[in-house]
Amino acid sequence: MNDMKMRAWIYSTGQLKDALDSPCIEMIYAPSELLGKNDAQYADRIIALVPDFLGGIEDKTERELERIKSAGFSHALAHTAGHIELLEKAGFIIHGGVRLNCTNSGSMHFFADCGLCDIIVSQELTVRRINALEKPIPTGFIAYGNIPLMLNRRCPVRDGSPCGGRDAECDRHITDRKGNRLRVLCSENSVEILNSDTLVLSDRLADFRTDFAVLRFTAETDIGSVIDCYNRAVPMQCEHFTRGLYYRGVS
Repeated sequence: MNDMKMRAWIYSTGQLKDALDSPCIEMIYAPSELLGKNDAQYADRIIALVPDFLGGIEDKTERELERIKSAGFSHALAHTAGHIELLEKAGFIIHGGVRLNCTNSGSMHFFADCGLCDIIVSQELTVRRINALEKPIPTGFIAYGNIPLMLNRRCPVRDGSPCGGRDAECDRHITDRKGNRLRVLCSENSVEILNSDTLVLSDRLADFRTDFAVLRFTAETDIGSVIDCYNRAVPMQCEHFTRGLYYRGVS
């Protein structure tokens, strides 16, 4: 059994329930709109996610933070430096996200001084560089999932029009020049385009000297089997997978 702590980054209510039911999952990153008073009993395990891009919805985001804070939640993720001030003002315990682009020991100490309680390091780091970091606060890395390649303000499925949100009629994919289908994740204020290959590191966890590994779920309906493979640190059966940049770096 692997000793590294595991966290789940979820996208749907079903995934949230499954992650809460798993004793292997230490903490869960969950969109704030999925959180209500019925989930407050698990507040010490849930890190609320607010929109990645706040332009034009700052006031609405502040009201949403007030709502979940009054419901009993106290942890939230900072995607950017701008989120840190917002979450500090709202009185949350602040966790650092991968988009803070923490790539060296200097940035680790900077974000620790900013009051972050932990951080997910940049996906562009190699294993060697992650292990060599000075870690003044608990540190994690993205260890599973269809990783975002791009964050857009406009929706590529709608030819650049504003995204319509989670539209059931949208197939939520675009196709690249090689015929790969890239999943598109819509939110109110931005759109993520995901890698068609799944990042899989269940059999490589021993290479990483960090405090926790983050499993990022998007379209999965069975997250239990993924969690089990990572808990046992065994290979996963996955037709199209990648090791990311952890072993080859940025070319």
